Amino acid sequence: METVKSQADIANLEKNRIQGNPEITNSTISFKGSNNVLYCEGNVKIIGAQILFEGNNSIVYLSSAMNSQYSFTLVIYNNSTFFIGREGNLSNPININIQESQNVIIGAECSLSSGVNIRTADIHPIYDNQTKQRINHAQSVFIGDHVWIGHLAYISRGVKIGSGAIVDNYSFVPHNARIHSNSLVVGNPVRIEKQNVFFTKEFLGYHTAEDSLNIQDYKSDVFIYEFVNRETLNLNQIDKILKELSVEERLEFIQKLFVRNKRKNRFSIF
Repeated sequence: METVKSQADIANLEKNRIQGNPEITNSTISFKGSNNVLYCEGNVKIIGAQILFEGNNSIVYLSSAMNSQYSFTLVIYNNSTFFIGREGNLSNPININIQESQNVIIGAECSLSSGVNIRTADIHPIYDNQTKQRINHAQSVFIGDHVWIGHLAYISRGVKIGSGAIVDNYSFVPHNARIHSNSLVVGNPVRIEKQNVFFTKEFLGYHTAEDSLNIQDYKSDVFIYEFVNRETLNLNQIDKILKELSVEERLEFIQKLFVRNKRKNRFSIF
């Protein structure tokens, strides 16, 4: 097993690689297999994190985050992809588990609150008594741009969350759920509480009564999303393509489709 606990350890990797120059503090990055890649853009700070590559041929792509740090537990197994876009806010602890050759894609400017769990598979298989066929198949998770996932929310296998959506605190999003863009969902399992809403990332903790009065109106529609032909991505097709590519091909695909493609409505769901 290869282990990295500081920037100095990166040069000692032989079977895997870390690309970029992340700040690593009080963190462990471990590789049990081979041909895995941790790709870090500029300004990536990995602080108080556990990133565990438990298999082979997987890629973790951490985008630039000037105002935040990556403090989470990420476990990724074989032939899988994790991508998170730029300027996300992550509140430790966050647990992400990517099993059975699936993918987790998270867009830009997302807010993941403390206690959030994201999984692509259950820990054990479940079978039907009569057919003896498995019924809880693993599936990839897609979360769009500017999504807010509340405290202790659980995101299950196969979930797709559209850009601008809000998942309330303590919510359970069950397998295969599709959360529409600009909707607020609550509960266990989630239900739509309100549609056609949006949020801003302004922190309200220090606001005085006067400050709160000054934000009663918001003039821009920058956080309102819509389906646009030839702009909104086909997430099922993307998932299929990712599963067919090598690690190096996936890295190029990610940069082309998720990094250089900055179209507003790329992750819209309706």
